[in-house]
Amino acid sequence: MFVTDLSQKASTLLGLVPAVICEQPNIDVNEAVEVYRHFLPSPELLPLEIRRWRMRYQQKKPTDRPESCATAIKEIDDRDFPNLAVLLKIACTLPVTSCECERSASVLRRLHSWCRTSMGQDRLASLALMHVHYDETVDLNQVVDIFARKHQRRMQLDHLLIS
Repeated sequence: MFVTDLSQKASTLLGLVPAVICEQPNIDVNEAVEVYRHFLPSPELLPLEIRRWRMRYQQKKPTDRPESCATAIKEIDDRDFPNLAVLLKIACTLPVTSCECERSASVLRRLHSWCRTSMGQDRLASLALMHVHYDETVDLNQVVDIFARKHQRRMQLDHLLIS
């Protein structure tokens, strides 16, 4: 597999994941930090943030530590760890390998071929977003209310009793 220098640097950002940083505390992310330094709000505070981040998760059981960037980014507070939050977002969005890109493309290809003949671009984009954000809960009553407000019907059935 062909790995570029930038991919190697970006992959060191995975060392910021709590499950990794607690087990392997000597991971060097300095090269990756230098590449993305202009995105960080205060890069001079990064070593302190990394130490606090490690201490926070060393107190927890290994099973309670996030094991991926996606789960770590859900637990990080941007106010307490502003630099780490940016670096974890970068680590989540940069494909170190092409697997994530190919998976997204295959999902879009499935949606596109199966449903595309009867749907417009907005609906296709909405379905793709639903697939990406699969862990979000959807309140069906709220969806029905929004649909009812957007598409008024002539016949109102409010006076009927449904048992």
